[in-house]
Amino acid sequence: MKNSILISLLVAAMGVMAFVGCEKPEPIEEPQIVVINPQDTTPVTHNTTLSYTGCHSNQSKGDYDPIISISYENNTLLLTIENLRVNCADDNVISADWEFDNQTIKVNLHESSYSANCICPIDVNYSIDNINTGIYELIITKNSLTIYQEEITCE
Repeated sequence: MKNSILISLLVAAMGVMAFVGCEKPEPIEEPQIVVINPQDTTPVTHNTTLSYTGCHSNQSKGDYDPIISISYENNTLLLTIENLRVNCADDNVISADWEFDNQTIKVNLHESSYSANCICPIDVNYSIDNINTGIYELIITKNSLTIYQEEITCE
């Protein structure tokens, strides 16, 4: 009798082990990984406008100190340069290009003509849109010479 009870217990234990061993393990959920690219390369378009006046006075020789005014409104940086010295040739054209990164805005002004032997002052208005609020180093050059360099706050 003891043998039959012992065999029954053994069979019952093996049956329980068989059922426990056949259970499927619960699936392990993979953690979700969200990758945020810190160097988002989505291009931002910046439109610019450039306008300038003719010479303020008769063509003459002499020095003129440029007066630079900066304002920021509606995400647009507005630059006004009064008394910018340029060659007084009739065909002189001013053009501009610019470089931008998260800390620096560099505006490069270029003259297209150097044919006359005189200079005159003109006023230049230049704007760049889609500039985010922040602190920038503003550098303005004319023909590769720096005429202005300051830290500005756009807010």
